[in-house]
Amino acid sequence: MPCISIPVMKSFIPFIILSFCIPFSGEGQSTVSTQSNSTYIHCTRFYISKPMRDLPDFKPGMHIKKEAEDKMRKKTVRPKSSISHAPVDYTDPIRQASQGSATGIDVPLVNFEGTDDAAFDPPDPNGAVSANYYVQGINIMYTVFDKTGKIILPAKDLDSLWKGDPDDGDVVVLYDKFADRWFLSEFQISNIPNQLCVAVSKTNDPTGAYYVWEYAMGPTYPDYPKYSIWTDGYYLTFQGINLKSFSPNVPQQVGVLERNEMLKGNPNAGLILANLPTPPDFMGGRNSLFSAPKTLDCDASALPPYGSPNYLMFFENIASGGYSNSIVMYKLATDTTLHTLTVSRADSFQVPTFNAYFSDGNQSDISQPGYDTGVDALDGTFNFRVPYVRFTGYNSVVLSNTVNLGNKMAGIRWYELRQNNTTNVWSIYQEGTYAPNDGVSRWNGAICEDYDGDIALAYSVSNGTNVYPGIRYTGRLVGDVLNKMTFIEQTAITGTSTLSNVNHRWGDYSELDIDPADGITFWCTNEYGGSSNSGDQSTRIFSFILFGNKSGIDEVQNQAELKAYQNGNFLEVKATGLPTNENLIVNLFDISGRQLTTQSVEPVSNMFETKINASSLPTGVYFVRIGRLNFQKVIKAVIN
Repeated sequence: MPCISIPVMKSFIPFIILSFCIPFSGEGQSTVSTQSNSTYIHCTRFYISKPMRDLPDFKPGMHIKKEAEDKMRKKTVRPKSSISHAPVDYTDPIRQASQGSATGIDVPLVNFEGTDDAAFDPPDPNGAVSANYYVQGINIMYTVFDKTGKIILPAKDLDSLWKGDPDDGDVVVLYDKFADRWFLSEFQISNIPNQLCVAVSKTNDPTGAYYVWEYAMGPTYPDYPKYSIWTDGYYLTFQGINLKSFSPNVPQQVGVLERNEMLKGNPNAGLILANLPTPPDFMGGRNSLFSAPKTLDCDASALPPYGSPNYLMFFENIASGGYSNSIVMYKLATDTTLHTLTVSRADSFQVPTFNAYFSDGNQSDISQPGYDTGVDALDGTFNFRVPYVRFTGYNSVVLSNTVNLGNKMAGIRWYELRQNNTTNVWSIYQEGTYAPNDGVSRWNGAICEDYDGDIALAYSVSNGTNVYPGIRYTGRLVGDVLNKMTFIEQTAITGTSTLSNVNHRWGDYSELDIDPADGITFWCTNEYGGSSNSGDQSTRIFSFILFGNKSGIDEVQNQAELKAYQNGNFLEVKATGLPTNENLIVNLFDISGRQLTTQSVEPVSNMFETKINASSLPTGVYFVRIGRLNFQKVIKAVIN
């Protein structure tokens, strides 16, 4: 039974909260004012969907009118800030002006066509990978592939998932590997109140049924919503636009959905919203993406310990109207009992000069052959996602954003930040600008780390003469010289046409994920110019591995095998083929990220066996992680 709270303000007396309870009907919204300037929102509607496989297939041409409305809305709401930007300066002291020379990068393991989108500009391609599936989302569509590229579920129109509410785009697909579930979201702004529509799969089958919640956002258009997975919630940022005034909300907001309740299919699962800092500290100046920070998205071995704060990441840039060239971190502390989200400035890091300003958000930035006006550089924000990985001794975050090199040329600034596990202090570990001086723009990046600490970077490419919009990628190993993408650039798909019918739009994002099945295979989706003479966008899905002489970690570690199984009251853990006989830490986690046990083991002949007492553990899914500096393996274990 959700509670509606009535705030009472007295002169010189703190807020007093009076509460009473009403039955939950599944229709209508209740908004609760909480501590820390937070607001707790119940959904306007909850239901369980039909299986995805039973929903109507997408039919081309059914959203042509909506496309026109989308173009008009996007052009209208992108604000032009009055903030003056600094004199043009394309100096970048950490530019990597040539490709790396390492040859161990893998050509695509699989490389296949994704879903085409002629209904929306841009397609917003993103996707996620599990042990058995790759699920791709593009505007209003959802397609399931197996990991060879075979279509398991043809493109579905998500309009039918939201049960009569219009689907207006910006679909986001995540795979919650810790719970073995799928997460989907879109917004709808065709009807007031505007809605954020969220769905979590009932099982690990992406073609099955979903729990669905809809949250009313009032007159706010929640543009460019981006989600991340954390211990205590699904975190959310968006560009808040008031559709009545067609101006950005001040202040902007960040949110967190009650992950644990959603996984149970609880109709009362709520959304906590909190205000963010006001401009100019937070807003992105005159950029295309004026207000689109990102929260950390947990990858790899384990969730952070329960109660660990998430972090909000954005950058300031002098060329865009900011006061400094820096990365800014805000701490997000959620109390799921009190339904509060406290936002506080955590740290900031000065970075070498860069220019993230292109064209006042006019989206005419990147040249294509025969298309002088160009397409959107997607400037002003860190790219989606911001992967977070826990290692033994430290935690790591990687980020990337588009930078202006002048003459309608773009490159990609990237960073790795590390957090000391003892002091919890963050610092920049390495940074670079990947921009080979070959006359080709690189933008719309996606960056990711594997379980070994190797970093991959994938991106769009184009120029104004002979490189049609395509997709390439590069990377570096954890032990390579710092601040460089050390591998020779590889091509996932070569573009074959200029995209002229896209209203200058591009992206708005791409995605790079790590395969939870092995921890070393990267999966990417992005758009490219692939339909000759049509002027429309195509999408691609591909995977690859970073090989080579791993000086930081022995290559043999990728051959290590980890097993965990229940034997009576104990969980047996066995590892073979380990790279060394150095001590390892063995941890057991539940799916909420709580560390339940820890022990140190010393392998003999590159193997070990140990036991974990499971007599007091409830039935459920757990994760066993073994690790040391620059090495880890993780495996799922079931306790019956």
